[in-house]
Amino acid sequence: MSVSRGDSELNVAANRKVFLKEFGIDETELAEPLQVSRDGIEIVEVPGKYANRDALITSQPGVFLRVLTADCSPILIWSDSVVAAVHSGWQGSELDILGQTLDKMQSEMGVEMKSLSLAIGPGLSQENFEVGPEFQDKFPSKYLLPHNENGRFSFDNNAYLKDTAIRLGVPEHQIETLPFCSYRDNKLFFSHRRDGGTTGRMMSVIGIKK
Repeated sequence: MSVSRGDSELNVAANRKVFLKEFGIDETELAEPLQVSRDGIEIVEVPGKYANRDALITSQPGVFLRVLTADCSPILIWSDSVVAAVHSGWQGSELDILGQTLDKMQSEMGVEMKSLSLAIGPGLSQENFEVGPEFQDKFPSKYLLPHNENGRFSFDNNAYLKDTAIRLGVPEHQIETLPFCSYRDNKLFFSHRRDGGTTGRMMSVIGIKK
């Protein structure tokens, strides 16, 4: 779904057309963050490309937000009148991009946390998210499963994201973490780690139909 990984632009365009047709969406209706694994967030009213953004929010019917992933977690957020799409690997999680997005939805759009629902994933499962000892300074220990003797850990990014939403007031029963792993489920998903950095991208989309 991405033209930035060496795939043919014609093939990517064909893939996107098939995918979006399933949901009655035209590609001209997409609002696309040009992701940089940081914490750029924008409220948008029209389709287009948004530089240096990893999360978009809209209340405009007919504007469909997308994120591209291949191990980082996509988070789709919705209420009756507002939607958001967030891209959060460990860098985004460390910068609290999800928390900042939820805060922005509340403070600038008047959204009540209890009205929101979230879908998290597919991304790396904890068992396949090996990280170094420096992560002890980035995240609480409850999200880090230590390995034997080598000083490394397995990081549970999806649990961290879910707990972030709960802490801010989203009801737990309105949060779904998908049971898939982009690394493990190789017949379903691309994985940056598994495929040595040369791989495609999946697309997650959310919007309000007109």
